[in-house]
Amino acid sequence: MATFAKTANLILLALQSIAASSVVVGAAVDVSTKLGGLVYVRFGRRAVTAAGAGVNIRIEVSSKASGNNSWVPIAIFTTAFAAVESEAISNAEAAGDTVIEVASTTNLVAGDLIFFDNATIANGDFARIKSIVANVSVTLEEGLTNAQAAATVILDGAEIYNAVAIPEGAIRLRAVADGSLFTQAFAIEALYSTIDSIA
Repeated sequence: MATFAKTANLILLALQSIAASSVVVGAAVDVSTKLGGLVYVRFGRRAVTAAGAGVNIRIEVSSKASGNNSWVPIAIFTTAFAAVESEAISNAEAAGDTVIEVASTTNLVAGDLIFFDNATIANGDFARIKSIVANVSVTLEEGLTNAQAAATVILDGAEIYNAVAIPEGAIRLRAVADGSLFTQAFAIEALYSTIDSIA
């Protein structure tokens, strides 16, 4: 049986905040020696009001080792931009915690994807609500990856997209977050894994 050597948790766009009405073009990475892989993209809101238009998140590949005239998209995700709900958490929560105390659960429902908007954006977290005790707490499907301080705000309207396959013939890979029409700051993360060899 074939054994695949893989590299995981590589970064196209580290979890970061992007300013309103801005575009961020991630650095190109060389995938010319890879047999394929997957790209994983997550998006979080940082403000509650409607944002004018969605962010277009593009995963692009190039057939050339250099230059900027050969980028083509292999996936484009357009985010929602309607108003969302935000709630501050009542107490500090440790990594691994699943029950998150909040004073209000208005407009939060089981199944919602939420973003923990940590003051240190790299410590933000994405989670899905499993259940709710009205105006007391939300329970997450899985424990927090990062500790969250009291008063950290959670916002619903987060988005996690289907993984995108990296074509075998791609030479370079990058992610672009086009928020030129999105009138608020937002959080974005794009990671990838590769198949390096088969033994």
